[in-house]
Amino acid sequence: MSPRDLMNKLHDEPFKPFRARLSNNTTIDVLDPGSVVVGPTSAIMPLEYTEDEYGTRLVLRWRTVALNHIIEFTDIEDKRNGARRKK
Repeated sequence: MSPRDLMNKLHDEPFKPFRARLSNNTTIDVLDPGSVVVGPTSAIMPLEYTEDEYGTRLVLRWRTVALNHIIEFTDIEDKRNGARRKK
């Protein structure tokens, strides 16, 4: 996966929450495009979300993932309390 591939997915209009499947067969749900930081070879991705008293989604835990370990994206339904799911 290239940085451009991930950036393109994050900037889809309209944004659709998606699940990134990794080479170790774990998944990471991305519910908000602002919750991912993309670098040249890795990305900081959310693992667990919460909401503040105003309904703003906040990231509680995150993980740095090598881009070459991201295998595919799958669109998902928006889950306000979503987190990483293992398969």
